[in-house]
Amino acid sequence: MEFTNSGARGGYFGARMQPVAVAHANSLEGAAELELPMSFFAYESGDSTRPDSIGPVLLMPPPHKPTRRQLWMQRIWLVVFVLFCLEIGIILTVLPWTRVWTDNSLLLGYPQVREFAALGFVRGLVSGLGLVDIWLGVSEAVRYREAGDA
Repeated sequence: MEFTNSGARGGYFGARMQPVAVAHANSLEGAAELELPMSFFAYESGDSTRPDSIGPVLLMPPPHKPTRRQLWMQRIWLVVFVLFCLEIGIILTVLPWTRVWTDNSLLLGYPQVREFAALGFVRGLVSGLGLVDIWLGVSEAVRYREAGDA
């Protein structure tokens, strides 16, 4: 058996390894010699002689089935998350356009911050964040898929 690669071409671009003779593992009557490349990249892209699989095929283990308790915890978490997102989103969308936004006791001592909060683009920015929050909650509710039957 020869494990050297005396005919390999060097270089950075387009370097291709030459086939190396290896023994066929399934042969019981001696070692039949096969010509296999040392690397998967040794095959040309248009080469029709390339085998479908040279090495082992890696398989993922099947996903574990969630327990009944885990399934209900996912459902409860989803409901709480969606309600939280909707509540915060509605508050952030509506609140900047009410009198509570500028006429509150927190901003009475800071007139410059009060003027900044009263600007239209600040109100629009906060309302936009509220709409994004509502969209996030609704999209999570629509996208939810249960992992399996319990």
